[in-house]
Amino acid sequence: MKKPILIIIIVLISILSLNGCTTEVAPTTALEPAKVTIAGLKGPTSMGMIKMIDENKLNSENYSVEYFSESAPENLTGKIISGEIQIAAVPTNLASVLYNKTDGKIQFLALNTLGVIHIVGSAEIDNLADLKNETLYISGKGSTPDYAINYMLKQNGLSDFVSLEFFPDHASLAQAVVAKDAKLAVLPQPFVTQVLMQSEDVKLLIDLNEEWAHASEGKSLLAMGCLIVNKEFAENNKEFVKEFLTEYELSVNWVNENPVEAGILVEKHGILPNSKLATAAIPYSAIVYQSASDSKTEVNNFLEILMNFNPSSVGGALPDEDFYFSE
Repeated sequence: MKKPILIIIIVLISILSLNGCTTEVAPTTALEPAKVTIAGLKGPTSMGMIKMIDENKLNSENYSVEYFSESAPENLTGKIISGEIQIAAVPTNLASVLYNKTDGKIQFLALNTLGVIHIVGSAEIDNLADLKNETLYISGKGSTPDYAINYMLKQNGLSDFVSLEFFPDHASLAQAVVAKDAKLAVLPQPFVTQVLMQSEDVKLLIDLNEEWAHASEGKSLLAMGCLIVNKEFAENNKEFVKEFLTEYELSVNWVNENPVEAGILVEKHGILPNSKLATAAIPYSAIVYQSASDSKTEVNNFLEILMNFNPSSVGGALPDEDFYFSE
């Protein structure tokens, strides 16, 4: 009896050993690509990256990239603060506000838009001195154009001699300019180009880039728009951020060199309502790429001017060195 039992045990051991050798190893689950959201505002601050948007750049097996744009900065701020948006194109003073509000969790990545505000209208003027005893219409009370024009008036001794009247938004002011209800107005691109296209009587009267340079004695640029990045994301994804900046600069150069083709893409992706307007506006939209290190001095001077004029415009304090992204 012992011998048959021994044989049975040997057979069972052999079967179990065979099964063990043929057991399949479960395949390793592939990691999901990291989600990256890149946002901007409808207008010049997003137009520079339109080639990237159209080609869906930077998507790879490691990163799932989504691009989108909003009509107003306040539609982005909550998502930027929460970290839902990793990279964004926003007004430069808002970058400072967010840096202060998040205790340094947002960094200035690059300057992407210079002065896009100009004085337009049907009146006969060609310099700021001619504004004396005139009414100047402006939209966006408490916004960068408001602070900028007040600073320039003050520097030229005109604060007490120019009456400022505010419209609720750029679009309604543009309509008033075309209808000649507002004969002198501060408007940003692309609304400047829009009113010039709609009425032969409306002219671009004063380039405020030149006036800002004069008022600041050449120490500052009218640094209207910039790119920002979530600091933690930048620290953990250095190669991605480096590639983003490379592609962004290439896109900016392409937009400025190919306004017709770029205009078509701007309309296609809803940045502006039509391609003809976009094409006409691009040469006057001051779309640039200047790294944080290259633009730091001028941007800091710009923010300091705003700070001295109204501390709330930059979030109550001038940002320190950590505000500026460094590779």
